[in-house]
Amino acid sequence: MTRVHGDSARRPALPWAVALALWIAFIWGHSLVQGPQSSAESGAVVGLLRPLFEAVGVADTDVMSLVVRKCAHFSEYAVLGAISRGLLVARRAESGRPALPAGLLVALVPAIDESIQLFVPGRSGSPVDVCIDLAGVVAGAALSWALSRQLARSRAR
Repeated sequence: MTRVHGDSARRPALPWAVALALWIAFIWGHSLVQGPQSSAESGAVVGLLRPLFEAVGVADTDVMSLVVRKCAHFSEYAVLGAISRGLLVARRAESGRPALPAGLLVALVPAIDESIQLFVPGRSGSPVDVCIDLAGVVAGAALSWALSRQLARSRAR
């Protein structure tokens, strides 16, 4: 079966499935980190990025922490989006069927993630974070698609 848009003709789905399971475990495992430790992690990143924040005129530590935390949400879910796209492409190459239902299941990951946080001391679940996470999934999948197309174009030259 020949694929277009830069994806290889056959991709084994198993490595992608394992990567996806491990990444979801990482995300959900990190949601089990209690509030004080999670805040300390964010504080360490804020400490590293403080000169950059201050260079763009942000001096409030709470604002810095909010930006770091929301960017962390977005980026970890962008990775999830890229891995998910890899799995969906591999599954489609193997079976020839669209993998949309599996893609929709990935959208449940952030809702479960935020639900986990409801039961962790010092943490809370947020619908806003679910939206940020979903935006990250879409961005990661889109970036993966764009890079795949660019790679295919480069190889065709």
